[in-house]
Amino acid sequence: MKIDELRNIISKGESTRIEYKECSDRVPSSMYETVASFSNTDGGTMLLGVNDDQEISGINEGAGEKLKNDIITALNSPDCIEPPVFVEPDLVETDEGMVLVIKIPSSSQVHNHAGRIYFRDHENDIDITDNQQRLSELYQRKRTLFTETKIYSSLTINDLDEELFEKARKLIKANRSDHPWLYLENEELLRESILYRKDFQTGEEGLTLAAALIFGKDSTIQSLLPAYKVEGMVRRENIDRWDDRITLRTNLIETYQKLKEFVYKHLPEKFHMEGDQRIDLRDVIFREVIGNAIVHREYTSALSTDLIISTDDVTITNPNKALFHGPLDPSSFNPYPKNPNIRKFFTSFGWTDEIGSGVRNTNKWLPRYVPNATPIFIEDDVFKTIIPLKVAQLGDFANKLRSWLDIDEQALPHLEEGLKHVALPSSVIDVDWKQLILHLVPSWHNMGTKLNGLKWVSGKASTKEEIQEVPSWTQKGTKLLQKRNTYYIQILLLTSNPIALDEMMRWIGYKNRATFRRNYLETLESIGFVSKTIPDVPNSPDQKYQITERGKLFLAGHNIKLG
Repeated sequence: MKIDELRNIISKGESTRIEYKECSDRVPSSMYETVASFSNTDGGTMLLGVNDDQEISGINEGAGEKLKNDIITALNSPDCIEPPVFVEPDLVETDEGMVLVIKIPSSSQVHNHAGRIYFRDHENDIDITDNQQRLSELYQRKRTLFTETKIYSSLTINDLDEELFEKARKLIKANRSDHPWLYLENEELLRESILYRKDFQTGEEGLTLAAALIFGKDSTIQSLLPAYKVEGMVRRENIDRWDDRITLRTNLIETYQKLKEFVYKHLPEKFHMEGDQRIDLRDVIFREVIGNAIVHREYTSALSTDLIISTDDVTITNPNKALFHGPLDPSSFNPYPKNPNIRKFFTSFGWTDEIGSGVRNTNKWLPRYVPNATPIFIEDDVFKTIIPLKVAQLGDFANKLRSWLDIDEQALPHLEEGLKHVALPSSVIDVDWKQLILHLVPSWHNMGTKLNGLKWVSGKASTKEEIQEVPSWTQKGTKLLQKRNTYYIQILLLTSNPIALDEMMRWIGYKNRATFRRNYLETLESIGFVSKTIPDVPNSPDQKYQITERGKLFLAGHNIKLG
C-alpha cells in the first residue's frame, strides 16, 4: 500500500469497514474480534499503529515482521479464528512511524473467535452469539452468497489457458456430442456459462473466480488464491511420514483428473454386475467423492482440501460453507447449491450429476465395494467424508452389550439385527471387549457433556485410567455410567432396530411410561439421536422409534462434532 492510500483511509475515520488500533509490539487483544466481524459482514481494513484520534502512533521499530508472522499464524489456527482467514499484512513506513495494514475480505462463511460470533455495526464489533435472530439472519445472508461469481475486473482472456478450452470441449463432446457449448468461441462460452457476468447492482462486469478456477493459468490461480491447494496423501506403512503425496495448485479440470489418478494408484478396482451392466465400483464412488469435493469447496478459505488414504479408510476434508453442523442422513438430507456454475461444467463433463447425487450414489455403491460399509458425511465449516475400507460393527458385541447394560435376554435377536448396521470407527477395528469399553465410555462422556440438551451426567469414571480402577468394569456398565446415562445408551442400542415404546420399556425394565417418555425418549428425539417411524402421526398405534445417523455416530464412539 502506498502512503497516499494509507492517509486517505485514515482521513475517512472508523466505520463499518475501517478500524484503527494502537499497537506497539504486541497484537491488540481485540484485534481478532474485529477480524471475525469484518469477515462476517462486508470485509474491511484494519490499521495497527493508528489511534482513535486518527493519528499515526506507529508500532515499535523492529516489531513489524514478528507482528506479521504472529497474526498470520493465529488467523490460520482454528483455536483463534474458525474457519481460518487468509491475510497478507502490509507494513507501510511513514514519517510518524510504521503502520501495519491488514485487509480482511468478506467471507461466504460464518467465522468465530474463541467460540464467539461477531458482526460489524458502524465502528463496533458486536457479539451476536446469543442472539438467535441475528445469527439466523447472518447464516441466511451467507447462504445466498456464491463466491465463485466474484468479478475480477482486471482478469482478462489472456490470463486463461487456451489449451484448457480445447480440453473442456473434448470432455463435453465425449459425454454429449450435441452439447450447445461445443459450437461457441471461447469468449461466447464464458458468457453463456456465466463465467463472464455483469453485476446489475454495482454495474461491475468481467470474468469471475469460477472462470479462473476452470480455465486459468496456474500463475493466475495462485495470484488470486495464494493459499489454495488440494492434497492427496497416503499413510499406511509408517504413521510418522507419508508413503506418497501429491500437491495440486492448478485448474479444476486437471485437479480432478490427477486426484482420481492418485486414488486409482493406491486403491484396488472392483467390479459389480447390475443387470447386464458391469459397474466399476472404485470409479463410481470416487468419481462422486472427488467431484463433489471440488464442486462444493469454499474457494475463499485458506484451508486446503485433503484426501488421505490409510489402511482402514479414506478421509476427505474440504473447506465448506455450512448450512448446519453435524452428520448428514443420506436418506433425508436436503442438498443446496454451493458453486452452481462450476457444477454446470463438471456435469457437462459427466463428472457429477444433479445436486445431492454424490451423497446418495456413494451411499448406494460403497457397500458393494466394501461389504457392510457405510460412508459418513459431516456438514461443518470443514466438510468431512469418511469412506471405510475395513468394517466392524457393534453387532459383533451385541450379547456383551446386552448383558453389560442389564437388557432383557429376549432382546438379543433384536439387538443383533440392529447393531450390525452401527459401524465402529476405524480406530477400533479388531479390538476385544475390554478395548471396546475403554473406547466407548470415554467417547460417550466426551461427546455427551458437550451436547446441549442431552443432560449427560458426569461424575463416574470417564477416562481409561479411571475405568480400569473400577471393580467389575467389564461386567457391569452401571459401575461406569450414571443411571440417566445408562438409560440413554440402552435406548440407543434398542432403537438400532425400530421398536415400539412398550417393548423398549419392558426390555429395559422401566415401569412409568410418562416419565420414561419425558425424561429420556423425548430428550433423545430433541437432539436428533432418535426419531419416530411415523412422524406425521405421533400417536399412531403402530408407532416405533429408530436411531438416526447422528445417534449411531454417538453410540459407536466416533468422537466427532455432532453440532
